[in-house]
Amino acid sequence: MRTALFAIALASLPAFAQAAEPQSDDRFQIEKSGDNYIRLDRKTGTMSTCTLSGADLDCRASADERAALQAEIDRLSGEVERLKAGTPETASGASISKDGKELTLKLPSEAEIKQVVAFFEDMLQRMVNAVKDLANGNA
Repeated sequence: MRTALFAIALASLPAFAQAAEPQSDDRFQIEKSGDNYIRLDRKTGTMSTCTLSGADLDCRASADERAALQAEIDRLSGEVERLKAGTPETASGASISKDGKELTLKLPSEAEIKQVVAFFEDMLQRMVNAVKDLANGNA
């Protein structure tokens, strides 16, 4: 049964694979500006200042982009602090008390887990049988 599960999972991988977006050669526009270069990302509109070091082009975020990134970092830091303040931690992580109410995490029993696994095994077996019937022309 596990071999059949593995075979089905392996056979279904190409169906779930998504093609990566091809990288366009004209995404960036580079213009010389004095001793430096300005790089424009045509997809996002961001600009970077670049310097030529040897054969490499070393690009740094522009001041506007840096300010936007810092604003996002500050916003996320504030959100992390807010979330930390609102979530009491426990040693076990299984139950917490908030506003006088005890919240507990109830894990499924072994019997419930076996029931779910049996359901999925049955469903998978039916699917395998349906595929075999289609392959044999017994629709």
